[in-house]
Amino acid sequence: MNQTTRPVIGITASMSDDYIKMKRTYFDAVLAAGGIPVFLPHTGGAADAERFLSLCDGILFAGGADVEPARYGEEVKFDNVEITPIRDDFELALAELIKKDSRPVLGICRGEQLLNVAFGGSLYQHIDGHKQSEPGSQNLRAATVTEGTLLHKLAGTTAIKTNSFHHQAVKDVAPGFVVSARAEDGTIEAIEPENQLSSSRFFMAVQWHPEIFFRTDDTAKNIFKAFIEAAKE
Repeated sequence: MNQTTRPVIGITASMSDDYIKMKRTYFDAVLAAGGIPVFLPHTGGAADAERFLSLCDGILFAGGADVEPARYGEEVKFDNVEITPIRDDFELALAELIKKDSRPVLGICRGEQLLNVAFGGSLYQHIDGHKQSEPGSQNLRAATVTEGTLLHKLAGTTAIKTNSFHHQAVKDVAPGFVVSARAEDGTIEAIEPENQLSSSRFFMAVQWHPEIFFRTDDTAKNIFKAFIEAAKE
């Protein structure tokens, strides 16, 4: 792609019977970083996923409902597990395609969990104490970044602050991936492929929501900047 062209970023969307529902913060963060955001509705399986992928220069797997536990070999164990199987079908089909593709990928919240499952990992179906009551613009949770990871390069430090709006989290990390950040209680806050620093492809997944405070937080801003720059190539 010509470096002066704004790359098209496909953002996976939540849907109800009447609406495509996504927070504008995803749109704003991609736009501010130099991309053209396009929301992708979960219309079906592999055929639609392949067509959507062909239209995009990068994919952002966004937040939303829980990944169905059956996708990682478990039954539902908690009443508060909310699933949308049709979205799982579409996004897992999209994830299968990106395994053989070179487009940059960013996962956020559910997006991190979906990607971990797609690549062979599992999730904690419920954890307490990870939904803050404060606004998302307040990044109050301390996390430690793993040295030698792409996230560490973008953060420029091993100590960052995140926001927290989840009740599920990565349990078993998918083969071929490493933990690039953990919360103080050990909860996995970010994963990325092994040897990501030496890879020519941008691929990162985080549990928090950097799109909410990208204007005020350098790590969040750098994540989106690196993602969009990779999508230009």
